[in-house]
Amino acid sequence: MKSHMLGFHAVLLLWLLVSSSMQDIVKKKGCLTTTDTKVPLKNLRSYSLQHKPVFPVDAVRFLTIKRVTICSDPSSLWAIKAMKYLDEKKKPQSARRSVTAAPKNISTINMTRSSAQIETQTIGQK
Repeated sequence: MKSHMLGFHAVLLLWLLVSSSMQDIVKKKGCLTTTDTKVPLKNLRSYSLQHKPVFPVDAVRFLTIKRVTICSDPSSLWAIKAMKYLDEKKKPQSARRSVTAAPKNISTINMTRSSAQIETQTIGQK
């Protein structure tokens, strides 16, 4: 019986420690509300998402180049555009190129002809 009570108290203590540390994280790094603040996209460095129930509100936390955090509604058009901008900025340069872009060097010479075909064609033209 004592071992069950000791185990219960250990689990209770662990739960209290975890929940209080999570509250500290929310207070220090989580957004409590969202704002309509918009900054130029070039001034953004990164973003992270936060979700309920761990945090009080669903939000996108944008970090600016001056290390200021902006809490935005994840469904706002500006936030969606800003997340896409930052995602594109993270991609390597080669992945950003369009698939439909024409190759730089286009050769119009048919290199599959045999020398016999070229000679025949040249003789026939004389």
